Amino acid sequence: MSKFSAKETEFSQLEDALQSPIVILHLGDNTLTLAKTRRILKTSKHCSIIADTSTSSKKLPKIKTLYYSLVALKKLRQQLCHEYSLSDMSLIGIYPSLQYPACVYQLHTNADRYISANVLPRDNSAVIGTIKYFIGRLLGANPAVGGLGLLVHRK
Repeated sequence: MSKFSAKETEFSQLEDALQSPIVILHLGDNTLTLAKTRRILKTSKHCSIIADTSTSSKKLPKIKTLYYSLVALKKLRQQLCHEYSLSDMSLIGIYPSLQYPACVYQLHTNADRYISANVLPRDNSAVIGTIKYFIGRLLGANPAVGGLGLLVHRK
């Protein structure tokens, strides 16, 4: 079994939830991710680019990965907007992990506010909760998410 197909089956539940083909974001190589996305968009009207943000159990590396994933997804979003006539593009959050997504929601919407307030884990400490809130506001995504994604729909 190839490495690519092994990754595909690893995220089969996420692919079922998103109802679209999945491209895994390679943080070090956006051109590879863009090439795979272009290949899928030639045959399909939609695809999803996903990034795993829960690669570390330590807080600082996780926040760093979250930040770099958001930056990379936003760059890909701009590049794809210039190349294709797209009907919709949206950033999504995935919780708790890419392998077992219990919640997939669009960022910066009412769903994001609801999920952040009622579904994502909270800390008992008010100080830590406040820090997480400010990090989430600064980055644009709650640090508790297990993954981020970009849904791309072309006309």
